[in-house]
Amino acid sequence: MGTLSTDYGPAAWAPAYSGNYTASSRESAYPINYVIIHVAQGSYAGTVNWFQNSAAGVSAHYTFRSSDGAVTQSVRDKDIAWHAGNWTYNTQSIGIEHEGYVNQASWFTDAMYRASAALTRHLCDKYGIPKDRSHIIGHNQVPGATHTDPGPNWNWTTYMQYVTGSGGGGGGGWTATVDNTTSGRFTASANWGVSTYSAQRQGVDYRYANPVAASDVAWYRFNVPATASYRVDVWYPADPGYNDSTPYVVATPSGNQTVIVNQRTGGGQWRSLGSFTLAAGDANKVGVSRWASGTGYVIADAVRLTRL
Repeated sequence: MGTLSTDYGPAAWAPAYSGNYTASSRESAYPINYVIIHVAQGSYAGTVNWFQNSAAGVSAHYTFRSSDGAVTQSVRDKDIAWHAGNWTYNTQSIGIEHEGYVNQASWFTDAMYRASAALTRHLCDKYGIPKDRSHIIGHNQVPGATHTDPGPNWNWTTYMQYVTGSGGGGGGGWTATVDNTTSGRFTASANWGVSTYSAQRQGVDYRYANPVAASDVAWYRFNVPATASYRVDVWYPADPGYNDSTPYVVATPSGNQTVIVNQRTGGGQWRSLGSFTLAAGDANKVGVSRWASGTGYVIADAVRLTRL
């Protein structure tokens, strides 16, 4: 399915030309204090391609597609994209482009709002950015800005409701957690062992298995209340000997989507795989596959769904 972002699970990775951004080591070099919202004045593919063009002299970290909320990352979070027209703000922000045109409201779809807001929520949680309009701002709010985007057709009320989880079209905030010990909600073959080795586990134990060239998925079953957008969070204990490319499988109405996770780091906490459309009903929704390209045990511990 192409190269994936290592910063944000749902994003494709299409790196910008090296002369269109500044390599850095944020957050040690600079704090990340803002998310800046842009409208591309162009197409999704055209925007991503422009960032790869040596003549551009500009870049953004992420770009969203209007039709379905697909996202591509072009600059790593740690590096400084050239998007704000203000060096101080560039050093302290993540820039998000959105396919479309400022004066054409039809580009601003609910799918794009929800997907972009899920990324912004993830960034705020990851970097400690307050989820308010003083820190999630439009390009037009940057001091000295000559741009007007995202413009009057951008619905900030809806967007911020999706970011904060308030409102959101009714039903936002439903959440459910399934652990590997949740009765009737977790299934795995006998190839998956049981371990209490790591104190970072969720619950009393967790499951582990060697990687093989076969899926042999450990599945988590949820009774999803409505077909809608859900944030998928996973919990696993991390260890230097575990797998650095564990495939998590999310069952969506348009087919399974795979997100690769490095289980050697970032354990003992909820980690977001991103937002996905899930169908209503009681069924296997998220799984951990053994078909990993890396070495070391793949781990299946707990999964949490939250309706956006």
